[in-house]
Amino acid sequence: MSAPEKSSKNEFGEIEPKEVFNILEKNRDNPDFVVLDVRTPEEYDEGHIENAHLLNIRSKDFEDELERMDKNKKYFVYGKAEHKGSKAVELMEEHGYAEAHNVAGGIDKWRLKRLPVEK
Repeated sequence: MSAPEKSSKNEFGEIEPKEVFNILEKNRDNPDFVVLDVRTPEEYDEGHIENAHLLNIRSKDFEDELERMDKNKKYFVYGKAEHKGSKAVELMEEHGYAEAHNVAGGIDKWRLKRLPVEK
């Protein structure tokens, strides 16, 4: 899935869980591909995508943390269902990230598709 080309070359949008899984598998050892879990620590502990970095969108420091992260990497962002991930991607776009994609349906749809989750 590719967003329409913008003059800034930035890419944002939504990608289906299976497609995200395939991209991550092909780029397993590539540090430029980052999975970002924007749920609470409690939700993260119940199960998350392998190697996902936790960045709680409800934290008062969320946007400060966004400013500290590498904006040139490729991010795959998810919440529980849809809302948190899409909101985080919007904020990442506002903060000047080059590429961030919401995982469609969040961790709920990921699990529904029987994709691997770790605790």
